[in-house]
Amino acid sequence: MMRKIRPTELADYDPDGFVALEVLSSEHSNVRMIRLSPGTTLPPHTHGASDLFLHVVEGTGELDTPDGPIQLRVGDLAHFRGDEELRLSNGSTTGLTLLAFLAPAFPPASSDDPT
Repeated sequence: MMRKIRPTELADYDPDGFVALEVLSSEHSNVRMIRLSPGTTLPPHTHGASDLFLHVVEGTGELDTPDGPIQLRVGDLAHFRGDEELRLSNGSTTGLTLLAFLAPAFPPASSDDPT
């Protein structure tokens, strides 16, 4: 069944950190919204077998990559393989909002999870 949502209305920024919440999911993929307040950095992490596509909706940020820093701004789209470490920070004075598209869904559903 088709669903329409407005992710930025689901959660405000956390002035002391970041927000990461699932906004849509299916059997094969999911979408998360990530909001980083000014001066916030995500803890470095990977996504297992899931490819990650990050789309910048609001603000600016910086990816720390093996090839050096890469600036992100509204409209940019970045791709990570699941085994690539994501290092993302917001050094600006305004909030950073991204949509994270993951396929297959992450984290993977546990086979003994009743939900």
